[in-house]
Amino acid sequence: MENVLITGATGFIGVELVRQLGATGIRPRILVRRPHRAALLTSVETDPIQGDLTKPDSLRRAVEGIDTIFHLGGRASFESYERLRPTLVDGTIALGRMAADAGVKQFVYASSLFVYDNQDTPIDGRTQAKPRLGYGRAKLEAEAGLADVAAESGMGLASLRLPHVYGPQSILFHQVRSGYAIFPGRMTNRCGQLHVEDAARIMAAVGDQRWQGTSPVADSTTVTWAEYFDVLRELYPYFRMVSLPSWFALTGAAVIEPLLSRKSRPTLYTKDTVLGFNLELPVAPGLVWNDVGLEPRYPSAYQGIPATLDGYIKYRWRHPMMDFRSPK
Repeated sequence: MENVLITGATGFIGVELVRQLGATGIRPRILVRRPHRAALLTSVETDPIQGDLTKPDSLRRAVEGIDTIFHLGGRASFESYERLRPTLVDGTIALGRMAADAGVKQFVYASSLFVYDNQDTPIDGRTQAKPRLGYGRAKLEAEAGLADVAAESGMGLASLRLPHVYGPQSILFHQVRSGYAIFPGRMTNRCGQLHVEDAARIMAAVGDQRWQGTSPVADSTTVTWAEYFDVLRELYPYFRMVSLPSWFALTGAAVIEPLLSRKSRPTLYTKDTVLGFNLELPVAPGLVWNDVGLEPRYPSAYQGIPATLDGYIKYRWRHPMMDFRSPK
């Protein structure tokens, strides 16, 4: 990789990807919608460029002279499909078309495990996508649109269906730092996990090696949410877990979501958030990792959670979902 563009560079995974690429000597171009957030990356040499996924003409300058794109941008919340479509579907496909026209060689797309419904057996490349959430539907449609662009243009495309990605800067650990978290369900369902450092590592390797295809990816050991939070409680004595029945959480979301939907900023207080946390989404180990010759640095939550808690000492950061300042 030489000339790299990252969208969503000031988001949770994006910041870590910028940091890792910068450590290898790459100076990425970063697409910025809210200029004040570019200050989060002042410790890394980057080339910011203003743009907005809902304004396709603003993307032309961003892709000029680029050979590899990492696309993490878009509305990262479990809201209605209608609210997500402008950035996650239309914006993604517009960026893909601009990239193909500009001669981009490799497009790495951060898709989601939520393109699947409940699964009894570990998800692999043969598992049929059937989204229950609007977020999953939008991601799947974006994958299909990018695949059409790649087939027509010959541009390389990698769509990585990421699981729950966690780390010191994640929304979940923002709650942990506050002393408690609320989980809307029984916590007995399995869900693929991936530490943010490994999410950035696998994306960078896929871009560098020009791996092509569509695949779920996670760490090596799927755990239940109960097991996940047990590790947290053991290592972080200040933390308290509050579990609500899913039916109660869904009822509350049905009341709160319409009220919050009047505001333009994203929210996690939605019906789909509750449904998402209760899906059974185990992932087969080794997918994509084996292809690029790597292993997760944190093979399970049992290693990743301690590293995340250690990361509290190093990081002071504000997640974009908690940053309500308007672009200026």
